[in-house]
Amino acid sequence: MRAGFRGTFVISWTQTEVDGLWSAPVTALRKGAMWRWRGDLVRVDGPNGVLPLGPALGAADIRQRAAASLRRHGRAAAPSPPPLPDDDAPDAFSGSDDEAFTVTDGTRLWRVRVIQRPRGRSPLCLFEGAPPPAEAELWVVRRTLRTAPRDPEAPRANVICFTPGTLIRTERGALPVERIAEGTRVQTKDNGCRPVLWTGRRRISGARLRAMPELAPVRFRPGAVASDVPDGELLVSPGHRVLVGGRRAEAMFATPEVLVAAADLVDGRGIDRVRGLAGLIYIHLALEQHEILFANGVATESFHPAAMPPGRLDAADAARLEALVPGVSRDPTRYGPFARRLLSAPEAAILAGMAA
Repeated sequence: MRAGFRGTFVISWTQTEVDGLWSAPVTALRKGAMWRWRGDLVRVDGPNGVLPLGPALGAADIRQRAAASLRRHGRAAAPSPPPLPDDDAPDAFSGSDDEAFTVTDGTRLWRVRVIQRPRGRSPLCLFEGAPPPAEAELWVVRRTLRTAPRDPEAPRANVICFTPGTLIRTERGALPVERIAEGTRVQTKDNGCRPVLWTGRRRISGARLRAMPELAPVRFRPGAVASDVPDGELLVSPGHRVLVGGRRAEAMFATPEVLVAAADLVDGRGIDRVRGLAGLIYIHLALEQHEILFANGVATESFHPAAMPPGRLDAADAARLEALVPGVSRDPTRYGPFARRLLSAPEAAILAGMAA
């Protein structure tokens, strides 16, 4: 069934993406989040694939017929074995009119009802009327769900990426990151020159950056880290970690060097966030193991899949990574340990406070 037909349709929550993560927890849904869906729609107010030509049903009638049809099509919408409760009332699905969210593409609005299901089964999404287009990036503008949205200050999966134009130190000298291919030997801090195992890319639109300003890159101005470091302006994703060392790190964490997310180093002077971009591309570089690379002279980490689960990667990039590191999509820790201790945001704040 393609989008555009009017009727009542359902999909499984497992067919949805929130902020780049497929089948994310419902709690990840918040105002400003990116949301989209893919796959097949299941018609629940008539034969699947048939466009109704009769008079429009009232909302209550639609919900009653949808509830009955959901019991019949529960397996098709979300293939879990236990049957739905045998109850004609729509509330049997633990969904009410206020269990919903609204998404937009900037010109149109769609309301999506969330139908919770028992015994740990994935929720369903119900569209009344024309459903939103599949595979389109939409933005949550209203949320009326009983589950509280995830705390934005809670730990999050990081995006470990460089931006085009960043110069990576290689055995042939500094090369723009966009010219580095799988097999290129790059300079590491610990293990000499090592080949790049995998590269990936992620495009972030200007609309998404406006809706989710936390994705905006962090800029290190020349000399922000040390004298002549970086040796040119460096832009990285906010979750990209930079190597920080010294006596303070050793005193606090019993290790001479730690990795700190770029967002946690922002000081509003030499290190700040870049706003108002029309869009950007983030580029990932993974080696055979997690390493410390040099970007515009700054010691910074390579990609590690445990910091950004494959569910957030482009599907083709994720498939190539899985082929290179079998099982990493199910268990990202199979890739191996991190090159240094990772600091949380509070730990980074304490370390920065000691330096003040």
